[in-house]
Amino acid sequence: MNPEVQNIVAAGKLPAADGEKLSKLEPGVFCLHKSWGVGRIASWDLLGDRVLIDFEGKPAHPMKISFAVSSLEIIPSDHILARRHSDLDALKAMAKDNAPALVELALKSSGGTLHLDGLEKLLKGAIVPDADYKKWWEGAKRALKTHRHVVVPAKRTENLVLRDQAESAGDQMVKSFVAARDLKGKLAALASIQKDLDLFSDPKTELIPVLQDISDSARKGIKLNLKECLQLLLARDELVETLGTTAPMGSMKVSDLVCETKEVLADALKTLSSAMLGRVYRAFPDAFPNRGWVTEILHHLTKTGGRAVAEIATVLDANDELDVLAETLKKSLRNRLLSADLLIWMTRERKGLAESVFDIDLGHAILGVIENDHMEGGPKRTGRLQDLLSDDRTLLGEMVAEAEDADVRLLAKRILNSSSYDELTRRSLMARIIKARPEMEAMMAENAGPQKEDSLIVSWESLEKKKKELEDLVNVKIPDNKREIQIARAEGDLRENGGYKAARDHQAVLLRMQGKYERELRNARGTDFANVPTDKVGIGTVVDVEDIPSGEKETFTILGAWDGDLEKNIISYLSESAKALIGKAAGEETDLPTDTLHGLRRVKINAIRAFIA
Repeated sequence: MNPEVQNIVAAGKLPAADGEKLSKLEPGVFCLHKSWGVGRIASWDLLGDRVLIDFEGKPAHPMKISFAVSSLEIIPSDHILARRHSDLDALKAMAKDNAPALVELALKSSGGTLHLDGLEKLLKGAIVPDADYKKWWEGAKRALKTHRHVVVPAKRTENLVLRDQAESAGDQMVKSFVAARDLKGKLAALASIQKDLDLFSDPKTELIPVLQDISDSARKGIKLNLKECLQLLLARDELVETLGTTAPMGSMKVSDLVCETKEVLADALKTLSSAMLGRVYRAFPDAFPNRGWVTEILHHLTKTGGRAVAEIATVLDANDELDVLAETLKKSLRNRLLSADLLIWMTRERKGLAESVFDIDLGHAILGVIENDHMEGGPKRTGRLQDLLSDDRTLLGEMVAEAEDADVRLLAKRILNSSSYDELTRRSLMARIIKARPEMEAMMAENAGPQKEDSLIVSWESLEKKKKELEDLVNVKIPDNKREIQIARAEGDLRENGGYKAARDHQAVLLRMQGKYERELRNARGTDFANVPTDKVGIGTVVDVEDIPSGEKETFTILGAWDGDLEKNIISYLSESAKALIGKAAGEETDLPTDTLHGLRRVKINAIRAFIA
């Protein structure tokens, strides 16, 4: 204890404990106050019960002895704050000429680790001008790349770290990883290892403890921290690939985790990056053998966010299961079970992985989701989907280009009657449909009138024939094509494999055909054409006509949508000739189309009778 201080302690004017503390706060010592910052003890006035302190911008500040000993923290003279107080010009020169040295000084003064906000608090304004700090820090980061003992964080939420130069950087990183108490800490330590692999002399050997620890930590944390366990295993696999090695024998695999957590896995995947999602879904075939993985991966289509859709489709495609994806998407479209994200992906992949299911059903599904959301109070979840339909100027035209008239009419009616879009937008959407299908222009006028029957009228015979064609397509042609794809894939380089490309192109055609057949069958209404009226021409009637100029006579049988047979003069009620005849009575005249472009011939209806099968 200082002799002067000991005297006032002996006189009972100062407690002994305070005397010990005051003796350390002798003049010349640097100190820190939580409110006033760094200071230097200027002098004592023991009789006056005060200490005079030179704070930055506040020289000779008096402080009662009892308050000083309880509120001041002594800092060494080489601390950055002490040097900022005593030799500010030297630190400013260091900032200008040797930024890494200044950062290292700040780290040494802070116990070897420092948040970026803490560094900014130490330097900004006092050492580096406020306006220059951002530019200065960017330059300092570049310069620090050669100072491998200083770890600069990739994220602002992480800390700067000063490594012990007496120990190799690799050994320090391994120890930091193993010592990390939680999975987030291990993830951060592993990220540092991946970033600075060049600091290891023999990474395959030196990182064995890390690889073993990852597996052990994942097994222990799988129930409470599934997301972090998954990230740790994925990062481990990326590291193993980089090193060109393998994980230690018995290590937990991503496929093991996927299998064990299949009931709750989807929630853990929602915030992963696309690259990580791809790695997870590529593990499904190993996690669920014997094609069980296909069912499991398809469950994720509606459970995860939009980013997962592309990754799932890629894995299915790589394993020649694209037809299964198409079938699932078609069923989901019909049952309106698809999310906005999945619908958006399907529109964007309409010339890619979703080509086989891109048709007018998708348009109905999009409108359905938008309308449901609108009824619940406005576009909360479907704003992007609603914008997509109005902003993508080719989308609607491509949807309706090859669709049946009845389907196009129904979609057009829904658009015209939709409350989700304003009048101007509805007319703009209709204009796109009309551009692709000019015959739909009449819809603008028809919309206010009675709704027409949109189902297809077909004979029972043609209905059964269509069902058999679909059955043959699904059970024979598509599986045969799938085998062709697998055989062609086995031949090697797919970029130069003409057989593989042809088989894949044919697959798209078959899947589109399947969708068309299914849509037609959903809309079909079978009939035997019995008891049809014969006062006017209608479906199920036989019509005798006479060409007025030549007197040549001809007979037409008007049957269902799929019953046309030109050799027998059987025409579909959807044909132009049938449309010209339907509704006319015997004795009336009408114009029938000819084989020439826009040609017409005038005929008279002589007789009408019922068709007998």
